[in-house]
Amino acid sequence: MKEIILKFDTKTGECQIEAQGFRGKSCQDATEFLKKALGQCTDFRRKAEWYEKNLKLNGCVVSNHCG
Repeated sequence: MKEIILKFDTKTGECQIEAQGFRGKSCQDATEFLKKALGQCTDFRRKAEWYEKNLKLNGCVVSNHCG
């Protein structure tokens, strides 16, 4: 399930945006409107899902790995 979670620090006024359930750059696309609405982004961290690609497989998968 795709979710966008906002966490606010009531002492500093900082907001943390976390996207869950997204793969690749889709998380950045999904949260872009929040970054524009909330102001300057001071930190950006990529989770492991950022490096995953959405693959569509047609037919069979061929592997050249031996093990």
